[in-house]
Amino acid sequence: MMCKVGDSDSAAELSQRLGSYYQYITRSGADEVPFDKEYRHALDYCDIQCIRFSNRVHFEYEEQTEVPATITVPRLIIQPIVENVFEHAFEDGMMEGKVYIRTEYREGKLCVTVEDNGNLATDAMIEQLNTKLARDSKSIENTGLINVNNRLKLKYGPESGLTASRSMHGGLKINLTIIPET
Repeated sequence: MMCKVGDSDSAAELSQRLGSYYQYITRSGADEVPFDKEYRHALDYCDIQCIRFSNRVHFEYEEQTEVPATITVPRLIIQPIVENVFEHAFEDGMMEGKVYIRTEYREGKLCVTVEDNGNLATDAMIEQLNTKLARDSKSIENTGLINVNNRLKLKYGPESGLTASRSMHGGLKINLTIIPET
C-alpha cells in the first residue's frame, strides 16, 4: 500500500525493519544472545507495529547503555511483552497509543519495563495476570507473557520473571526481572 501511494521512504523503512526482524527470528545459533541484540529486536518490532498502525501508536525508549555488553539473555523475552501491548492495549482503535520501554541494570540485576497508556486493562485483569504469573512454572500455558515468565524462572530462579501492575500512564506495566543465581 505504501508503494501504491508513493510513500517510498516508509516502504523502505518497513522493509529494513522486517528484514532485521526476520533475520533475528530465523537465524540459527545459540539460545542466548547479547542483551543489546534482544533489546534492538524488540525496538525493531515496535517500529514495524507503529508503521502497521499507521503511526497511530508511538513508542518511547531509553537507549540502554548501562547493561554490560557481556550480559546474555534467552532469545525472545522482550518482544512477546511488547507484542502483548500491540495486541491488547490498543485494540479498540479509539486512541493514540504510546508504549514506553526502559531498562535498568544495577548490582547484577537486570530490569526491563514495558508500559502503555491503553485503557482496556482493568484492575481485575491485572490481578488475574499476576495470579497466573505467580503459579508454578510447570503449569501449561500458551500465552506469550506466561511463556516468557516460565522461561525466566526456570533459567534464573524464582526471584526472576514478570510482574504486572498499573502503569503511571494509565495502562498496563510489565516488569521483566533477571537475577542471575550466583
